[in-house]
Amino acid sequence: MKRKQLSLAVAALAGISAGASAQDTDVQVNAPAPQLEEVFVTGEFIPDEKRDTSEISNVVGEEDMNIVPETNVGATLSRVSGLSLVGGKYVYVRGLGERYSSTLLNRSRISSPVPFQKTVPLDIVPNNIVKSLLVQKTYSAQYPGDFSGGVVDIRTKTIPDEDYFSAKLTAGGNSESTGGDGLFYRGGENDNWGWDDGTRKIPRNIQGLTSEEFEAVDYPEKANLGASFYNKWDIYEKDLKPLYSGEAEFGKRLDFDNGMALGVLANVKYSNLWTNTIKDLARYEFTGVDGGSNQTVDYTRWITRQTVNLSGFLNVGLELNQDNAISFTALNLRQSEDEVQQDRGFSSEDDVNDGTFVESYRLQWTENEIESFQLTGEHYFSSLNDMLLEWRLVDGSGSREAPDTRTYTYAENNDGIMAIVDPSRQAAGDLRDVYQAPDRNYSELQDDIEDYGFDIEVPFSFLDSVVKAGYSNYERTRESEDRLFRFGLQPAAPEYIAWMTPRQLFRDQNWADQYLTVRDFSAGQANASGIFPFAESSEEVTAFYGSIDAQVLPTVRVQLGVRDEDTDITADAWGGNTDPGTDNLVKRDYSDTLPGGSITWEFVENMQLRVAYSETVNRPSLLEITGSTLRNPEDQNLYRGNVFLEPADVENLDLRWEWYFGAADEMSVGLFRKDFTDPIELAKIQAQGDIFTWFNAEEATLEGVEFDVRKDLYFGTWFDMAPAWDGFRLSANISWIDSEVTLLGSGETAADVPLTGGRQIAPLFANERRMTGQSDLLGNLLFSYQEYDSGITGSIAYNFTGDRIILVGDNNSPDIIEEDRHRVDLLLKYAFEWRNSELEVEAKAANIFDEEVEWTQGGQLYERWDPGVTYSIGLKASF
Repeated sequence: MKRKQLSLAVAALAGISAGASAQDTDVQVNAPAPQLEEVFVTGEFIPDEKRDTSEISNVVGEEDMNIVPETNVGATLSRVSGLSLVGGKYVYVRGLGERYSSTLLNRSRISSPVPFQKTVPLDIVPNNIVKSLLVQKTYSAQYPGDFSGGVVDIRTKTIPDEDYFSAKLTAGGNSESTGGDGLFYRGGENDNWGWDDGTRKIPRNIQGLTSEEFEAVDYPEKANLGASFYNKWDIYEKDLKPLYSGEAEFGKRLDFDNGMALGVLANVKYSNLWTNTIKDLARYEFTGVDGGSNQTVDYTRWITRQTVNLSGFLNVGLELNQDNAISFTALNLRQSEDEVQQDRGFSSEDDVNDGTFVESYRLQWTENEIESFQLTGEHYFSSLNDMLLEWRLVDGSGSREAPDTRTYTYAENNDGIMAIVDPSRQAAGDLRDVYQAPDRNYSELQDDIEDYGFDIEVPFSFLDSVVKAGYSNYERTRESEDRLFRFGLQPAAPEYIAWMTPRQLFRDQNWADQYLTVRDFSAGQANASGIFPFAESSEEVTAFYGSIDAQVLPTVRVQLGVRDEDTDITADAWGGNTDPGTDNLVKRDYSDTLPGGSITWEFVENMQLRVAYSETVNRPSLLEITGSTLRNPEDQNLYRGNVFLEPADVENLDLRWEWYFGAADEMSVGLFRKDFTDPIELAKIQAQGDIFTWFNAEEATLEGVEFDVRKDLYFGTWFDMAPAWDGFRLSANISWIDSEVTLLGSGETAADVPLTGGRQIAPLFANERRMTGQSDLLGNLLFSYQEYDSGITGSIAYNFTGDRIILVGDNNSPDIIEEDRHRVDLLLKYAFEWRNSELEVEAKAANIFDEEVEWTQGGQLYERWDPGVTYSIGLKASF
């Protein structure tokens, strides 16, 4: 296998592009040019990186991101072979869910604002900060050992080659949303900027009260507390605005006479998007494994969502000399969502044909934020056998705030009048998928990360080998708080009070007349149901690794590595009569030695065969091992931890044939197999269908085939036409994946699965099924054109996602399946010069054939909606 000879060490050390290296040549004329063996140049995208690494990987560079219509990392990665996007946020690598993948930023961990998960929702990461994306599908010792599906390393931009400034404005819309009616309620003054101005905060006179103190207050003082809540519940309709966004980027480079160079790169991006989603929604009660089903819910679900994204990025790099460089990177990503959900239709405990007409509402504001501060250094020591030392210090955080999530339901009473659902008047027990009473929920989550480590790399002439070793310490702490207030009617309240709109119902006069009541449900739920409002967890991983990469034969290269990780996990939850550090405190210690290796055989020039084997681990994370029950503020469901949960062990085997038959032409076919012992699965608890828990299944296997091809199409050269016809390119990939999870051991039943508190998981519809989120077939086709002289860039992108389990059924209910989906997107750009500036006009359209999304259960409709055609036009100016 051919390897790069880098004569300019500073290029590799500073992680800058090849262009930046060339710029520094004049300051190194009198310096000797050391020969440095390097596996790949960080941040550069050419097929050689995929080719020269010892691991099986895919790389998406700036050139690739320039010809696809996506604007965030998650959607961009869905174009890579074997990858799919689930829920618009999470990338599944080879059909494995987010728990089996790691997301890194410049090889370091980043915090997540998502409850119960360490994975970052990748729709929050914009493409404009990215230099390249590395998707490594086989394990190597320098990466964390808890990835089993793959690792996504987001490599941010570095110091520029020259000074520049660019700005871009975009406007657009959606065929199902823009200009149509949307659902709104009165919020705060700063909603369009993604910040709540305090409107949704718990009232000041209540903030200082604990749940127990609030409950101890009697009337009339409690009426004053209830009346102090912000009384804006009512929904109204108005036209949805077009989407719009703006971004700016600034680059500055200073080269000094003494050989030092200082570079600064900064960018900021703001976007505001309104969407309407109108779903046909049905729910069923299944009578048994071989029986039929009764429909219990028939709704039209209308969701209006405003999404505000705001990102800021800064990189400052200092090249001290040709051997030493230091870099500082700061990143802030914010995503705020304001959502109104309306359900209208019929609901019944037994059969919707005899159901009750209901209207349910949810008003939810969410602020997600990710911060990361990284200080890194790279140092080359020619006197120590050309040793390379890289170190990093990382401080990061993720936060989620969901203040004042309001839910309520109206149902038709016996007189045909719509009345508020309240346990004292109209019990919700006779209905399905409705809210029990008017509730207001306030939740916060804080996730903090500290990560530091170093890597040493030493090349040796013997067998053209490179020896690597490193150390890292990663510590994550997570705290969450959830406070629930439940409102209701007093028994003495007149009947007509229940017929009022929410704003009329919660007016001051009704509080003064003592027609209303309010409870702080947090402590009561903790005591009665074990649903705890406070949680804290931490994870610390200390790791050492070593590896060697050697050319054992002229055409054979071998890479071997081993990583040793010691992991400490602590989790606790409390509230009500349970104090912190008592009943729910759980501590776990794990020690893992994880080997991995690969062989690359270049049996023909430009053609090679790789085989890789590794052992990895998937540990319980954060709150999954507590014996407590917590409410997930993201989906409003309850999740109970399981103290019996054990890590899952994974054996990975990969084989890939690669052919590089042109300057940018390549083809590959890969086979892979993964065997899981004690895989971690999610289930519902028997007799409590709204509580989920984790458990260890017996075993699982996953195997598949990936085909990838990329070819430049030189129509002008082939057919003796103008050179402009040489700008076409075709990229395609297809993946076939199959998996099987065996949930119970031989002779076991659901009652034999060890769960916290002696609970049982609900009876399983089948003992074997494929993994959640795994599609049997994934495919992408990209036909693009770039012609620099004319300034034209365009592409047609096709994506196919095969059917997959989106939710696991329970109580003898079939799984919920997301059906096959096809999607076609268009992109067209035109760049030209105007008054000493470079301008670029961009037009995009996504889902141009208006493909619907459909979920089914047992062959029957579960949910169906039309996301519409999204379109935009933008103008970019560079100076």
